[in-house]
Amino acid sequence: MISQSWKRSAVVLGLSAATAFAYADAPTPKWYDTIGFSGYVQTSYTGNLSDPKSGANTGREYDSSANSFNFNTFLLQIAKPVGDTDHYGFTVRLRAGEDAKTLNSGTVGVESNAAELFVQEAYITYAVPTLTKLSFIGGKFVTPEGFEGADTVANPNFSEGLLFTAAEPVTHTGVKANYVISDKVNATVGLVNGWDNPSDNNSGKTFLWQVATTPTKTTTWSFEGLYGKELADPTHAERLSLDTVAGYNPTDKLSLNVQGNWGQQTNDPGTADSAGTTHWVGAGLWASYATTAKMTESARFEVLADQNGADRFEGGNTVASPAPISASGFTGPQTVKEFTLTHKTMLTSALGTRIEYRHDWSNAAYFERNDGSGVRNQNTISGDVFVTF
Repeated sequence: MISQSWKRSAVVLGLSAATAFAYADAPTPKWYDTIGFSGYVQTSYTGNLSDPKSGANTGREYDSSANSFNFNTFLLQIAKPVGDTDHYGFTVRLRAGEDAKTLNSGTVGVESNAAELFVQEAYITYAVPTLTKLSFIGGKFVTPEGFEGADTVANPNFSEGLLFTAAEPVTHTGVKANYVISDKVNATVGLVNGWDNPSDNNSGKTFLWQVATTPTKTTTWSFEGLYGKELADPTHAERLSLDTVAGYNPTDKLSLNVQGNWGQQTNDPGTADSAGTTHWVGAGLWASYATTAKMTESARFEVLADQNGADRFEGGNTVASPAPISASGFTGPQTVKEFTLTHKTMLTSALGTRIEYRHDWSNAAYFERNDGSGVRNQNTISGDVFVTF
């Protein structure tokens, strides 16, 4: 008689053979089977306690309309991850809504009837088969600079801060290479058209870089920068931007982040002799604490100084920023600070809302009263609702 152990072995071998046969006959997945879709929808209201005559919030990016409801964004991401056998992937992020109009409003080559659709990112990634730690990215992608990202629903606060608005670009078009040095360090270098230029406005290119590290489980640090010509020919102005971001998460509930940014532009046509060098310097601090599984409190403090006429507060961070940012008509060197408190509630895993109070102040009459005159401070109360998918 056959023993029970032999019977069990026969059953196991039979199942193994059947499984192997099934896998052998299974069709190989097509490249399009791995494509994923995601995104978010966001709407908001921003109230300005000064009731500015122009109806604009001074120095703001996405929340520039005062005392107004806004349909901010419908964002759709279509992405294919890099495959183990085909070694390539791609990402496309399309944005529609008022934020798309803001980002498109001054971009080179964009027609007015296309302003409601903004291609935030569209790039191809290729991983070198023989060098698995090296990958190349080509197309349009967001900047490595800054703590805050272009998608506000992923930021601690509803409004974008001073550094995002006035000291950094949003996107670049070009190529870059990333190398994973270790499980704690990776480095990126690239060559792009410049700050938010789909097509270049001069004969030069901008060099970008980033070194990102995770020294411990609770800390992160990165150093990134940009150098190149950003103004239209025939100017010989060269712009250098240095940026660093550090994060510390001592517990699952508490998150602390700090950013520093320094920049200069040589041969700046904005100076009296068109040959001077202008500077700006800024810093920001973010703190978030999850009081419950569904509620988070966040605070932000920033300071940005336009030291000698760099006009960071007039042109903003991009070719696409509304100009002038100051509705009161103020121009010139100044220092602006802001403090923001934000309460976030996740009603479900995908549906959330935020309520925010923000106070901005300057050493100059940069903001606007209801009679159109300048004033040194601005107070806004905002709220948004968003759903991710």
